[in-house]
Amino acid sequence: MIQEDPLILVVEDTEVIYELLLYKLRKEGYRVEHRDNGKEGLKAARELMPDLVLLDVMLPSMNGFEVLRNIKEDPETKDIKVIMLTSKNREEDILKGHKLGAERYIEKPFKPNVLMLRIEEVLKS
Repeated sequence: MIQEDPLILVVEDTEVIYELLLYKLRKEGYRVEHRDNGKEGLKAARELMPDLVLLDVMLPSMNGFEVLRNIKEDPETKDIKVIMLTSKNREEDILKGHKLGAERYIEKPFKPNVLMLRIEEVLKS
């Protein structure tokens, strides 16, 4: 059986950021899907069952914390790994992300190569 490259769902509404993420992720050999709002991101997580979700907090239609809570509370999707990637960097935001089940909480602006390293760590765990 051929092992497919990991599928990463990027839920990000800032075009310049998701363009960078798409470029870096594809260059590293990942398959990538993108959604630009929370509701579509949650729907895609349920339909695609990605290996990892890169999730912004400030999104149209449903914020990233709500998306994360829905993913982790659903028995079908609870094992999907999630990395929060956001400019919401107050201590309470970081704690909330971890309490809701995010594997990592990475603040913007981020270093692309460090993010790739974190993605690799989370996918191997």
